[in-house]
Order: sequence, then structure tokens, then C-alpha cells
Amino acid sequence: MNGERIAAAMRQSAILAVIWVCTLLVLIGTLTKMPEQWHRRDFSNYYESAWAMRHGIDPYSTNLTPIGAQLGLETNWLVHASETPPFLLCFEPLTRMRPRVAFWIWIAINFSALAIAMYLLLVRRPGLPGRTALLLAGLMLMSAPVNLNFYWGQSQLIVLALMVAAMRAMERDRDGTAGLLIAAAALLRAYPLLLVGYFVIRRKRRAVNFEIAGIAAGGFATLAILGLAQTLSFIHGALWLTDYRVVNRLDNLSLGPFVSRMFWSITGIAPGSSADWVRRAAIGAADVLVLGLTIRATLAVSDRRDPDWRIYSLWIATAVMLTPVGWHHYLVLLAIPFVQMVASATEDRSSSRAIWMAALAYFLSAISLRAFSRFMVPPPTAFQLALPWLARALEETSFVALLTGYIAAYWFATDQFRVPATDVAPASAGDSRLHGQKNHRLKPVPPTSIAIV
Repeated sequence: MNGERIAAAMRQSAILAVIWVCTLLVLIGTLTKMPEQWHRRDFSNYYESAWAMRHGIDPYSTNLTPIGAQLGLETNWLVHASETPPFLLCFEPLTRMRPRVAFWIWIAINFSALAIAMYLLLVRRPGLPGRTALLLAGLMLMSAPVNLNFYWGQSQLIVLALMVAAMRAMERDRDGTAGLLIAAAALLRAYPLLLVGYFVIRRKRRAVNFEIAGIAAGGFATLAILGLAQTLSFIHGALWLTDYRVVNRLDNLSLGPFVSRMFWSITGIAPGSSADWVRRAAIGAADVLVLGLTIRATLAVSDRRDPDWRIYSLWIATAVMLTPVGWHHYLVLLAIPFVQMVASATEDRSSSRAIWMAALAYFLSAISLRAFSRFMVPPPTAFQLALPWLARALEETSFVALLTGYIAAYWFATDQFRVPATDVAPASAGDSRLHGQKNHRLKPVPPTSIAIV
């Protein structure tokens, strides 16, 4: 079954109705849990950290537990700040309100970011059929990563909105705006900085210059407000994220922590031993491999228009893979490549293997946390003792979801398609109007590019 048939089947009225019923049930379930989350989880850490910074306390090296108790918040294991100084500065105004009020304002900000992202992805995309937009909207709202962002009080939906806005800016040849938007995302969360590689290789000099200028301006502003010592203290927070207790968490799904857990499990070498350099070398090799595949795929596409934003989508998946620490809610960023795949499939421009791999990633993201909590909490459960290898595989389902998402984005980028000369007129190098317009139908040719097998 090719991409067009898959998309057509999913657009049937009965299937759309089932998807939206499930979506409403999931959203209702998430909303009913929200009132109890204002004093815990990631929002609690944001509030404690920004409050401490506002009162001249270093949140990166100070144990935040007493501050949380003073404010009526649950610190749990998040005893230090790990967010960037610009992020905490942006969050700081919320600490002038009571935590419960600040929580609902924060949720409203994230909901607005999600609405903006969905509007730019689904409504402002030229040529996207209405039924397909409804299908994708339902799948996005029902997805585990979206709901977990609200449940944990996280901030990835803001990054999603910035990345989608950057994509739409490039579509209108506003590369400078795109560079500033990615700079804002990098200042808030750091890992989007990797997308400068996309700009460099695609020769988007204006985007590169504006991203560098935006990060420099944000950095100098942070230094001016916080001072050098407080700003550089972020290093303590970053190092804390590499602590064994953080890296060994099974919901830490990025590539580096996964390699570390496999290394410890297979070799039995204790963390911090003299042989730890082997683990670090393995992480470096894995990172280089993924980044090398992405760069190779980028160089293989000579079309400066980046049709359907295939290469941009791949770089987003790469940024999530290579971030030093990543959690399940980071998978919300895969909405960008997944939406692009399904939208292009309506015009038969997506390979079936990319679509099926994306569907697998979506499914795994939905079941990974439930499978983990049901069979393996608290450890060791009878299931773990009876089937240790199967239990170990289930424990890493979150990473497998990310890996399959990366493979789907990679195949989407590297499965070659061409525009027949009889269908469209030649476009100039700067013309980006072909991104998704229905009257420019791309026909598939047999894949000739590199592939992950």
C-alpha cells in the first residue's frame, strides 16, 4: 500500500469520526488531571528555579527542596535547575504570582503555542485537503507527547511553534526571520542550536547570520541582567543532567543516555570507573554516525527549495536524537516531519516505508510509558524476573519510538522524487512556492539514495 492509499484510507468519514472520539476522550482525561499538577513535576522545577534566581540564589548549584517546601511545591528528584538562563529569565515574571495562578497562565501559554503550531502546520499549508487536516489535527491532539507536555507542565510546545514558524518563514523567503526564530528556540532549550547546520549546508547565509546575531544578543542580555557568575553557573545544571541517576532513567530517550544504559548493562562496568572513557567514546561514535547520515542526506539534495521540507524535518529529528538529555515529551517535535509526510502522501510524494515507519513511531510513543509502568514498576516485578530480556527491550521502548521516528524522517528525506519537466515550469533558485502546492504534482522514481537497512 503506497502513501496515497494509506492517507486516503485514513480520511474515510468513519475513521475520522473514531479518531476524533478518541481524541476528545484523551483530552478530557488530560484535563481532568490538570488541577492536581500545579504544585509538582516540571512546572514546579521551573517556578522554584526562576524564583530562586529572582531572589539572588543560584538555582543550578543550590538544592531547591527547601525553596519548594516554602512555596508549597513538590521538588521530588528535580533538586537543581537544568533550564537555560534565558528560559528562567522569561519564566521569572510568573513567579510574581501565586504558583496555582502561574500554573494556569503557563498552561494557557503552551496551549496558545500548540494552536499556533497547528494553524501554521495544517491551515497555512498550501494544497492540504480539509479531511487530511482534520485527520492530522486529531492525531496530534491525541498523541502522548502533546498530552504529556500539559501533564508535566513542559515547554516543548513553544519550541514546536518556533520551529514551525521558522519553516513557514523560509517558505516565504524570509530566512532572516527563520534564523531569529531558531535562535529564540536555542536560547530557551539549547538543543535547537543544531539546526544551524541545516542553514549552513543549505547555504542560507542570511539565516545563519541572523541566528548567530540573535543568540549573541540574547546571551549579552542575559549577562547584563544576571552577571557572568550566575550565567556561567548553568554549567553546573548541564553537568547534573549527565549524572548517573539522570542518565539511567528509562524515560531519558535520547541517543547518548541510551548508549550509556546499554554499555552499563552489557559490560557491567560501574559508572565513574576508569573505563568510563569507553562509554564516552561509544556515545561520540553514535552521535557522529547519526549526524553523518543527516549531513550526507542533506548534501545529496541539490534542490535549494527543499521540497516538502524533507531535509528540515530530518534535522529536527536529528536534534532530538542528539540532545544530551531528552524525555518523552520531546517527541512532540516529530509532528513536523510526520505532518509533512502525510501531507505529501496525499499527492503521492511520500514513500510507503516512510509512512509506515512514522506510524510505528506514533504507536510506540503511545504505548511506551504504559508498557513500562504496567509491567516494570516497582522493580523488580515478576515479569522482569521471568522474562528479563523482553523486559529490557520494553524498558527502551521510548528510545525505539525516537529511533523509528528518525528513520521515518531519514527515509522521507532520502527516497528520491523528481518533478517531470512537462508538469511544471522551471523555478528559480529562490522560488519556494512548490512547497506542497497541489497543482505541482511530484512523481516518485525508484529510490537511488542511501538507505538505512
